[in-house]
Amino acid sequence: MNEEKPLTMLKKQRYHRVHARHRRVGVQPVFADFHRLVMNEDHEYPRHRHTGYEAILVERGPYLCELNEVKLRLGAGAVLIVKPGDWHADHLRAGQRHFVLHFTLEAAEGARVPQLFMAGVKAGQQVSRGVFARDARLLREIQTEAEAGEGHAAAVQDGLLAALFWRWARGLPEGGLSREWRALPAAEARREEIAALLSRHVAGNPTVAELARALAVSPRQFTEQCRALLGAPPARLLLELKLGEAAAMLRHQGRRVSEVSEALGFANPFHFSRVCRRAWGRPPSVLRDEERPMG
Repeated sequence: MNEEKPLTMLKKQRYHRVHARHRRVGVQPVFADFHRLVMNEDHEYPRHRHTGYEAILVERGPYLCELNEVKLRLGAGAVLIVKPGDWHADHLRAGQRHFVLHFTLEAAEGARVPQLFMAGVKAGQQVSRGVFARDARLLREIQTEAEAGEGHAAAVQDGLLAALFWRWARGLPEGGLSREWRALPAAEARREEIAALLSRHVAGNPTVAELARALAVSPRQFTEQCRALLGAPPARLLLELKLGEAAAMLRHQGRRVSEVSEALGFANPFHFSRVCRRAWGRPPSVLRDEERPMG
């Protein structure tokens, strides 16, 4: 009889996703550019107004500036996030070093991008709580991707920026964040609920009232949530979902037009063809024939 022997040749440590039930947030930062500033002498950078988001990571302090006429003094490892519309002036001193990163915030297609900060936020509330000196390594990785220019470099840069941004954002004082931003987790949960609900009804033609009842809201509330979170009213979202399923069935499953029409709840193949012509500019049969193997 063979006895099992303990594994001694290796040591394995497994790290799981933190907060496994956490949903992805429907807002993502998109990298624009960054630079590293090394001061050899004192310099006054005049007051200017920002048109986009800017993050400043202090590598060697102190970093002195005025944000909306409030004086700030930041030490090494501190991060300041400047928002669109802010007035900003730098009082740069010899020996001081910092990174400046420009980015935008984007939401799911059709959805509105929430403001990060509340109106009237205090300058000190735009400073993230924590020491982020180690994040300079990720900025240098973004630089490496820019210099190499290899495939998927932009996606890698956005991924690195996302790691930086969410680390900095969670350190921002909650009292300075906009109500929309604080509600993001709940909004994302509702967005996923609506998407899942529509997916379950892709083969049917439910009314707005029926869909709203499934989420325990009024038809008006449901329509408003669809517009705000997914960018279109319920009927449009369901139709787009049906057309996506139809395209997959025609192209990859070789299904007949009449089969697809019936499976997705269209009144008849003629109605299905009219809808496809309006959406795709061609009948569904052409889409099916395009993917048919030769010979």
